[in-house]
Amino acid sequence: MKLIELEKVNKTIKGRNLLTDVTLTVDAGSITTLEGINGSGKTLILKAMLGLIKTSGKVLVSGQKIAVSGRYPIRAGVLIENPSVLDEFSAFKNLKLIAELIGDIEESEIIDLLMYFDLPTDQKNTVKKFSLGMRQKLGIAQAMLGRSELIVLDEPTNALDETSVQKLIDYIKVVNHAGSTFVVTSHDRDFLNQISTKRIKVKAGSIDEAL
Repeated sequence: MKLIELEKVNKTIKGRNLLTDVTLTVDAGSITTLEGINGSGKTLILKAMLGLIKTSGKVLVSGQKIAVSGRYPIRAGVLIENPSVLDEFSAFKNLKLIAELIGDIEESEIIDLLMYFDLPTDQKNTVKKFSLGMRQKLGIAQAMLGRSELIVLDEPTNALDETSVQKLIDYIKVVNHAGSTFVVTSHDRDFLNQISTKRIKVKAGSIDEAL
């Protein structure tokens, strides 16, 4: 079943084509990955499928056409570009705020997620003291919290050490097996090889080929 469909999606700014006739599908239950160099358009494609930017063409999610400022048809956990974290709060508090928006998430789930990604579970250590890798892992945890129907991760391995990357790979597989659909961008081919069920190559704002 197709969860997301993009058909001839274009994005132009000041006469420059940033996305050109992007057509792709994301099947429900898949781990669909977008591969390409920095600046190839991967992040823009994610933003288009999430309704975060205005584009021409068609974007369907669960059969519903989406638009900027409209209600998104399904629950999604998202990490795009830099993690959106509150520096003055602890990692626990950052996740707790999201849990309250989602609802039906026990504090034990927050603790388990923090422990899995080797992040402090107390409320004394604020995020402003975190390293880049710790901030990245917190951003990943935010996206994973609640195991949403759709989880979007943009270059999630940035600033992660080898152990953390392997733990991320393992966790993606577990959450995907439980029913979540993933869309992941990366220029790390080894990472993609270990998680992808469908690979799409992006080049200069266009779909170059399905791998």
